[in-house]
Amino acid sequence: MAASSSSTSFSSSSSHEGDAGSSYIECFKYSRRATLRSVVGRPDGGAGLVGERAVVGGWVRSSAVVRARRAAAGPASPSRKPEVEATGLTCTEVLMSRVPLIRCIARLMAGGITAAASAGGSARRPAVGTALVRINDGSCVADLQIVVDSALLPLDQITATGACVLVEGKIEQVEGTLPQYVVQMKVEKILHIGPVDSEKYPRSNAHSSPDLVRGYPHLAARTATVASTARVRSELVHAVHAFFQSNGFFHVNTPTITTTTATSAGNRGKMLRLTRLFSKSDNGNRITPEAVRAAIKEKTKQVEALKRSESNKEALEAAEQDLQRANALSRQLEQGASAESSQDEFFHRPAYLTPCHTLHLETYACALSSVYTFSPVFQAESESLDSDRSLAERWTVDVELAFAELEDAISCAEDCVKSLCSTVSKDCSDELKFLSSNQAGDATSSVIEAAVSSPWQKIKYTEAVNTLLQVTDKTFESKLELGMPLSRVHLSYLADDLYKKPVIIYDYPKQLKPFYARLKEDLKTVSAFDLVVPKVGIVACGAQKEERMDNLTSRIEESGLQVEQLEWYLDTRRHGTVKHSGFSIDLESLILFVTGLKDVRDAIPFHRTKGHAKC
Repeated sequence: MAASSSSTSFSSSSSHEGDAGSSYIECFKYSRRATLRSVVGRPDGGAGLVGERAVVGGWVRSSAVVRARRAAAGPASPSRKPEVEATGLTCTEVLMSRVPLIRCIARLMAGGITAAASAGGSARRPAVGTALVRINDGSCVADLQIVVDSALLPLDQITATGACVLVEGKIEQVEGTLPQYVVQMKVEKILHIGPVDSEKYPRSNAHSSPDLVRGYPHLAARTATVASTARVRSELVHAVHAFFQSNGFFHVNTPTITTTTATSAGNRGKMLRLTRLFSKSDNGNRITPEAVRAAIKEKTKQVEALKRSESNKEALEAAEQDLQRANALSRQLEQGASAESSQDEFFHRPAYLTPCHTLHLETYACALSSVYTFSPVFQAESESLDSDRSLAERWTVDVELAFAELEDAISCAEDCVKSLCSTVSKDCSDELKFLSSNQAGDATSSVIEAAVSSPWQKIKYTEAVNTLLQVTDKTFESKLELGMPLSRVHLSYLADDLYKKPVIIYDYPKQLKPFYARLKEDLKTVSAFDLVVPKVGIVACGAQKEERMDNLTSRIEESGLQVEQLEWYLDTRRHGTVKHSGFSIDLESLILFVTGLKDVRDAIPFHRTKGHAKC
C-alpha cells in the first residue's frame, strides 16, 4: 500500500533513548519514525509520553479484531467504563480478542465458511470494528499495541502476522486490564502496509517451533527469541572492540583464505577446501583424462603419418611437440594431480577457509605488540559430534600479546570475558530476562553475576584428571586417564557440579594441543589453557607460543605437518623472536552462556552445519 503524504512532525529531544524523565519521543536519526525502544522500551513503559504524536513502524506479531457493537445493543452510556461497553460484544468476540488459541480456531472456521460462501456466490463482508495489533521493529523486547479503526483500511490488511506497517498516531494510556501494556497508539494515518499471504507465510503462527524457525533463517529474526539473541550478540561485538581498544590493542584483519594447515595432519581433513566454479563457457575447455588419452592417440597417428610421408618437417616437429605436451599432462594425471586442479587451482596451490587466525595474528603481534581480530573460522565438524554444539562456521575473538607469558594471557582472557558478561548483563537486561523466562533458555542474571564477581578456579590438567578419577557419586561414560582429552561430560562436572563457577585448566600434555604451544621443561606438557564455564563448556582457549626455533620445528614435524609450508611462519622466529601469548574466545559459546540457550545453531544468524546452508 502506498504511503500517504504527511508533513506532521512530532517533538524530539537529544536525551538518551528510554529516559523516563523525558516527555518527548526521540526520532531515529536516519528515518522519519520513532523506534519502539524510545516508546515502550523506556523504564516507565511509555507512560510519560501519553498525549504525544509519533510515527512508528514494525512487523505484526499478533492481532485481534473487536467488532463494532450491534445496533440492537443501543448507544453506549457516557458514564459506562470501557469494560462495561465491551458487554455489547458476543462472548465469542470477547474471547477471540483475549485468547490467542480461540482466535486461531475461529480463523480456521472462518476460512471454511468463506470458502463455502464463495461457492454459493456471496462475498464475505469486511470486518467492521477495531483491530488491536501488536507490532515490533526489533529495537527492544517489548511490543507496541496499535489500535486501528476499520474506517482507515480493511482490517485484514493490517492484522496478518508478518505484515509490515508504518503508521502515525497518538500515544494513549491503555484502559482496562492489560498488564503487559502501559501505553498504546491510536492510529490516525496509515503510511505504509507491506502485506503478506498468510497461507504461504511460514510463520503465520506466532508460536513456531525452534526447528521451524531454523528452517527459515531469513525470517527467523522476526521472532522475539532470535531478535533478542541478535541484540545480545550485537552488544557483545561492540563490547569486544570497546574492551580491547580501551586497553591499547590494535585491531587487525586476518585472512579468511589460507594455504596453511595450522592443525595436526590428522585434522587436516576437517578443513574446508576452496574450489573454482566453472561457467558454462568454460565447459568446453576443461581438460579431462579421457580427452588427454584421445589427444595422445590422435597425435601419435598424426606423427606416424607425417614420418611416413617425409614431406613436411615443420608439421612433424609441431605434431611431436604437441604429443610431448599431451604425454606430460598424462604423467601429471598418473601422479595423482587431477587435470582440473592442475589448470584451474586459482592460487596455484590448495587453499582453504581458515580454521584459526592464530598464525597470521602472531606476525602482527611481533610488530604491533598487542593485537586482536574478530573473524569467522571454518571447520568440517564430524557427524559424531553433538548437533547442538556443532557449526561449520563460527566467529572468534583472537588475541596476541608480545612480551607476554601464559599467566598474562590467562589474566587478559579472564578480564575480557568478565567485562563482556558485565556489559551485556547491564545493557541487555530486558533481553536476558526474556530469554531466561522463555522455554529456549534457563540462564539467570545471578549466574552471570556469580561468574563476574567471584574469582575463577584455576587447576592444572593433571589435577583435573586426578579429581575426576576420584569421583564416586557419578559414573562417566567416556574413559579417562592421564594423557587423554577431557570430554564434555568431564568438563561439565568440574564447572557445574564441583566448583560451580568458571574453571581454567592449564598445562596440558603436548599431544592434546597445537604445535605452536610452548613446550615446558618436562618436555611432556605445554603452556596452554582452556576456559570452561557452567552449562556450556569451553568458551576460550589459549597458549604461550613457542619462540624457540629448534623446539618449534620439532613440534611441527611431530604433528605431521610440512616444515616447508610454514617457512613464512618460522621467519618470525628467525628474525627478532620474542615471547608471546594469546587466546581465542568462541563467540557462539559465550552467547550460549549469557543467554542460557541450549543449541548453538540459535546463537548465530544463518547457521552453517553439515548438510545445511539454506541461504
